Amino acid sequence: MKFYNRNGMLYVRKNGMRISTKLLDTVENRKLFESYAKNDEFFKKFDVKENDVPTILDLCEEILKEKETTLKKTSLKAYNSLYHSRIVPYFDKILITDFKPKDVFEWYKTIQDKRTIITCEAILKPAFERAILFEHIESSPFIIKRPKTNSEYTIMPFTIDEINKIIEVSPNRVKNLIAVAFYSGMRIGEVIGLKWEDIDFLDKTISVKRTITSGIEQSPKTKSSERVIDMITQCENHLLAQRKFTGLGEYVFLSVDLKPYNSSSSLAYTWKRILKEADIKYRSIYQLRHSFASNMLSNGENELWVAQMMGHKSSNTTRTKYSKYLKVNRHKKVTFLDTMDTKLAQFC
Repeated sequence: MKFYNRNGMLYVRKNGMRISTKLLDTVENRKLFESYAKNDEFFKKFDVKENDVPTILDLCEEILKEKETTLKKTSLKAYNSLYHSRIVPYFDKILITDFKPKDVFEWYKTIQDKRTIITCEAILKPAFERAILFEHIESSPFIIKRPKTNSEYTIMPFTIDEINKIIEVSPNRVKNLIAVAFYSGMRIGEVIGLKWEDIDFLDKTISVKRTITSGIEQSPKTKSSERVIDMITQCENHLLAQRKFTGLGEYVFLSVDLKPYNSSSSLAYTWKRILKEADIKYRSIYQLRHSFASNMLSNGENELWVAQMMGHKSSNTTRTKYSKYLKVNRHKKVTFLDTMDTKLAQFC
């Protein structure tokens, strides 16, 4: 027996049958129904539909309900937003048995953004897998290869000269924020989430413990994102300068109304004006992070160190993402073997 929610009402699926309990989906009602459900005669009192074929949206809503316990609030908000904007209009009232691989192919054509497709797939694919489990279908229509999209995110880092110009023309209230974002490699959400307790001027380290997105303070993006990073000299100088303004408070950076930033989007208008003032082609503020990585790697800094600063799971992630910026040493490699007098070949 498995419970699921449909438009706020509690439904049960048992032995291939869908049962409408006519009860609101609450924790109490689930426990109550489960206690009585041990008696098969009990089910005869309810609206039982044998071999009832659910719609795609029925199963998608079950999947979303389950994700409430595993996803962060901001992620869940993004899932629900795409569900209503990209899935509901296209899949409305379509039975799970009526959707074929050719239909998936046509649906792919309606979306150009890779991230949007991936998020929607994270809802749709489990829905069809559930349909297989309950023997509504024999195979998933998501067997075709995802098409290439035209809007892949492009890394367009700023040069050191451009960074210096950006910092120079930035208003005082955001100058240190922008500088710290570049000189630390942190995500913007992590920067605006910094508190003075995270800054250790003695050991010259920064503890990345939280991020702020859509007004919600939460743990960083991934497990590896929660990290302790080095405070390089340039970053330290700007943090010391910022301490004169907000050092007596909790958060390192405050918005124009002297409150913590709600999200990185709060900086969008100011960022656009800064680039215009600096006469630099517009690029997202997120490119500051990419600029840190690309400039460090192109100047020969250690990959492992850059990966740790960025909060990547491994240096492989860093190498893959920024491969074209890696500095290649074309000098002849000298190993310890070259200094040995013994000719190893003679032992062959």
